[in-house]
Amino acid sequence: MLAGKISSAPFYTDPMLNLTYGKVAVFDQEAQPDRMGVEYRFRTYGSWKLIPAIGFARANGGATFAYTDIRHDFWLSPHWLLIPSFGAGVFSESERLKLGNTLEFRSGIEWAYRFDNDYRLGLALFHLSNGGLSRQNPGTEALVLSLCIPVLPK
Repeated sequence: MLAGKISSAPFYTDPMLNLTYGKVAVFDQEAQPDRMGVEYRFRTYGSWKLIPAIGFARANGGATFAYTDIRHDFWLSPHWLLIPSFGAGVFSESERLKLGNTLEFRSGIEWAYRFDNDYRLGLALFHLSNGGLSRQNPGTEALVLSLCIPVLPK
């Protein structure tokens, strides 16, 4: 595989626990609440090498988001990855963070570095929106630092 060429082969991913910390409403004028999360990324499945995940995030002020999503690792080199994802989940608003609906969709992109021990350190940007399911659909973005820990370390 040539450096700089986006590929998904031959790399497969074992299960990982992802811990995240960042900010919500990063493009809004208002205060940006802190956000912490935990996510379980299952092993890679199928010929498309999709990776299902489930997660939970909580922002200062009490807003929560429990979700499931699907992602794919695009390997830029043996150490660098680009990881798009899309999912949906249940959102519970707070006084500071109101998105207009209980059902919210999440799309995102993560840029990560894989260490030789398979740990990953990444930076991810996510957009949350109810996709117009309700009259109020302000949407918001979250910028997070992520640390992926292999469940089955080498």
